[in-house]
Amino acid sequence: MSTEKKPKPKPELEPINYWREFVLTFSNKKSLFSSKKIERAIVFNVFLAITVIYVVKNIHELKPLELVEITGLWLVYGGYNSVMNYRDRKMEKESSNPDSESNPE
Repeated sequence: MSTEKKPKPKPELEPINYWREFVLTFSNKKSLFSSKKIERAIVFNVFLAITVIYVVKNIHELKPLELVEITGLWLVYGGYNSVMNYRDRKMEKESSNPDSESNPE
């Protein structure tokens, strides 16, 4: 009679179906991924592709002012994303700590 404890078998983890998790981000169900980040990544890639296609097709006809406009659009887009990220972080802090604002002593 030995008093050795037998190690408990570890439960096997089921593999993660990343495609299913990606699709769930567009529903109301819980997912591993952030739908906001995925949507922003898709918008960024589409905007980048449109910019590259436009510049490649019109490289010989582009004027300096048009390049400045393209750069300005990218700067505005970057600023918009920064503001949205700041707003999201602020909302997450407020939702995780609701008592700090309701009872300012």
